[in-house]
Amino acid sequence: MSIRIVIANDDDILFNSLSNIVSQYKESKIELENVPINKLNAFIDKIKLNENLIVLDCTSPVSFYNNVIRNTVNRIGKKNIIILVIDSKKITNTKNQENTHIFFNHIHHEFSTLDIIEIIADSIKDTLEIEKKLDSTLWKLGFTSYFKGTIYLKDAILLAYYNDEILQDMNVLVKKIAEKNKISNEKIVRSAMDKALNTTLDYIDINVIHDIFGEDYDGRKISVKYFIDLCIRYLEKQRYCCLSY
Repeated sequence: MSIRIVIANDDDILFNSLSNIVSQYKESKIELENVPINKLNAFIDKIKLNENLIVLDCTSPVSFYNNVIRNTVNRIGKKNIIILVIDSKKITNTKNQENTHIFFNHIHHEFSTLDIIEIIADSIKDTLEIEKKLDSTLWKLGFTSYFKGTIYLKDAILLAYYNDEILQDMNVLVKKIAEKNKISNEKIVRSAMDKALNTTLDYIDINVIHDIFGEDYDGRKISVKYFIDLCIRYLEKQRYCCLSY
């Protein structure tokens, strides 16, 4: 089986995130490529009859893409698959009505509709489970879920969870969170994140931090970057425990 992931929304950050995910599947044949939106027509026309297609929207969280890839690798066996990531708002302008109908029905006898439904359903379930664990962790630490700063922190943690390279540059990470939440001033996002974290740390018992993060917490002052790193390590351990069980 080979998996070909094609991103057609001109998003370098998304490409880098998926590249990081793909690197974790060394034993599977997975190719990742960008297709400029203005060349999407030609790409669709070249899809072969023996290639099976899954279409995802670029607005989905990175965690969802990861789960789709994992569930595809685990479920499909020896079938060749294309995972096409598009901007659903622009796809209707890409092909005329007749060809768009053919495009979205480009699923052949080797790859049933039930296969796709099961992959997507399992991926959504896995994604929600990760978010549920993160929500629980933030609640135990005392974060108020509806505060903007908490929302931005959660977005940052989930994004960095599947792309650890992005955590190396907080400016890039904050910019991505600002884009996701449609905020033009990135400083507002960073300020809200800092405020949410510092306010919580002012009131939390240090023992709670040790209880949750264990030996990963080394006692230093917790910055936004360090906090995101601690949460990522915690989520990874939780996922490992679930897989071991």
